[in-house]
Amino acid sequence: MDDDALNNIFEDEAIMKSRKVIVWGQDDLLSWAVNFFLTARKDWEVLSFSCDLGIDFLIRQVEDLKPDVVVVYQTKCVNSARMLMQLFYTRPELTMITVDPQDNTMEVYNKKQILVERVSDLISVVEGQYHPVH
Repeated sequence: MDDDALNNIFEDEAIMKSRKVIVWGQDDLLSWAVNFFLTARKDWEVLSFSCDLGIDFLIRQVEDLKPDVVVVYQTKCVNSARMLMQLFYTRPELTMITVDPQDNTMEVYNKKQILVERVSDLISVVEGQYHPVH
């Protein structure tokens, strides 16, 4: 095996880094669609929980499962300020994405607000590879 082929194998392994993602929100069409697209990724473990279980349940899951990313839908059952503070206190390295279905935007933990034009926008944020087009 030549050096180029070996380098390609290691680059592919880096790209295929396994991620654990928690999706938390209401059981609706948006939640189903996002779960469908995220679980289609072979290298991701996607766990979905209803917001009806409460913020304390989500915080326990983040403590126990240690996900890389948490996707939260901004709905009537989400007090995002309290939840964000508690999740970042629990796991500071967490990538937190809030999705607002009212205006198709998502906010990433570092307070970037991104217009969701395609499902690939959400996937690129979860992968940590989102680069806005100016």
